[in-house]
Amino acid sequence: MKCGLKRILENKLNSPTKEHTIITINDKSIENIKNIRFETILIMDLAKVENEKGALNELLKNSKYVILNADIETNLEEINNIKLNIITFGFNSKSTITASSVEEDFIICLQRKIININKEVIEPQEIEVKIANKKLSSRYHNLMGIASILLIYGKTEIFF
Repeated sequence: MKCGLKRILENKLNSPTKEHTIITINDKSIENIKNIRFETILIMDLAKVENEKGALNELLKNSKYVILNADIETNLEEINNIKLNIITFGFNSKSTITASSVEEDFIICLQRKIININKEVIEPQEIEVKIANKKLSSRYHNLMGIASILLIYGKTEIFF
């Protein structure tokens, strides 16, 4: 995730605090942090994170939620064998969160219910994403990924 989007997410979650820490993981850093427990992991491109010595699997099995870009073709077999909540996003019609409209407004569609960190059920629905920052207006995958995290953390009104 780009630093600008990381900053936006920190602001939306009122982070950084002791409750939320946002870090960027790449194939070089994953081995060093594989034994740390993260509640939520956002994976923009699984193919870019090499699964050296099972480091990715170790990282994921200690997590509660994995948010995954479904438009990047990946082998999900290993991830599906780990018991966790997988939320996919993208323009793929089978994604948990997809775009309903990218014309005048950016509207995402939650296609299946999800349970957020407060154990509340969020039912399928369409959510308008208000974008004030024009630099972000065409970065739909990033916006869907961040919107996924915000939904998990109980934010249903999404502004950028």
